[in-house]
Amino acid sequence: MLDWGSFPEGRNLLKYIRKKMNGTDSDSIAIIDFEAYSLEKDSPDKEKLPHLVDEIHHALTTVGFFYLKNTGLATEVVIKDALEKSKTFFTSELEEKMKYTVGKVVPGSLFGYTTVNQERLNPDRDIYDLKECFNYLPDQLEKVDPEVLKGSQKGYDMIKALHTYFEHGRTLHHRLLEIIAMGLQLEDPYFFVKKHKLCGKKGGVMNLRTLFYPGVNKSDVIDGQFRCGEHSDYGGVIFLIQDRPGLEVRNRKGHWTPAPPIDGTVVVNIGDLMQRWTSDKLVAGKHRVILPESEEELRKSRQSIIFFGQPDHDEIIECIDGSEKYPPIGSGEYFAQKLLSIFKKEKS
Repeated sequence: MLDWGSFPEGRNLLKYIRKKMNGTDSDSIAIIDFEAYSLEKDSPDKEKLPHLVDEIHHALTTVGFFYLKNTGLATEVVIKDALEKSKTFFTSELEEKMKYTVGKVVPGSLFGYTTVNQERLNPDRDIYDLKECFNYLPDQLEKVDPEVLKGSQKGYDMIKALHTYFEHGRTLHHRLLEIIAMGLQLEDPYFFVKKHKLCGKKGGVMNLRTLFYPGVNKSDVIDGQFRCGEHSDYGGVIFLIQDRPGLEVRNRKGHWTPAPPIDGTVVVNIGDLMQRWTSDKLVAGKHRVILPESEEELRKSRQSIIFFGQPDHDEIIECIDGSEKYPPIGSGEYFAQKLLSIFKKEKS
């Protein structure tokens, strides 16, 4: 017999379930309906917008993560194409992928491909992550050597698909910045948007990362290794699409909460720079991607595509409340400092 007393809400099981699913429990990951400011609308629904602002503000001041549904972000075709073209590239021969190695595509730029065991997003660990990555920087696209693009049709097709996805994602990103400003009760709801005016252009720092976590055998995994180590992101507003479970978010009690894919949603969070910018009012949640426990699941690959928001390179980030809790710092300088900690250092 079910012990109704074991539920925090007594006999009202339905209320308990809804509380968990809708994120009114401060340690759960909320599922928030974005219909009030969907990309299918030219302007927000004024009656529903205040509730949306409150929900997002609550999520970002507690857990730091939430699911967003009814975004109007892109048709299923655009999302599916970006994932499929990425997978086709990642499952091609290593020789073909290496034509796009970071540093070769655009000298001095992060644009391009990195292999497994080249990054560790948790700099406190000596073990590197079991993932491959392709960084797409739209402001760098015109610098890509045409001969490189011609050298790999699979790489070229992926870049085109990522560019289309980026164009859709930019509008969602900016609308989220508006809502965050409203939640913080800033005088100008476009305050953050204005700091990202070069998004996708020269001087911008925005990027997409398409990640591929290859299937592996248990014998190939180092003890304590993750697909992606524990970390918080670096910049402003971030959102991702994913195809398989593995993502976990650490709540305020230090417990890890699974954040599996939910059809029709993106997962949204903020980075360290936004937390710093808001004098810690908003939370940059720690997260990781774990390896499946079973041998069968371990051999299956996983994908995600992440839209990383970052203020323009030359913007100076100062605490918006005037508290000077953190000293001013340039957006580009902060980003560069963080990157130094994640890439594998070559032995001398």
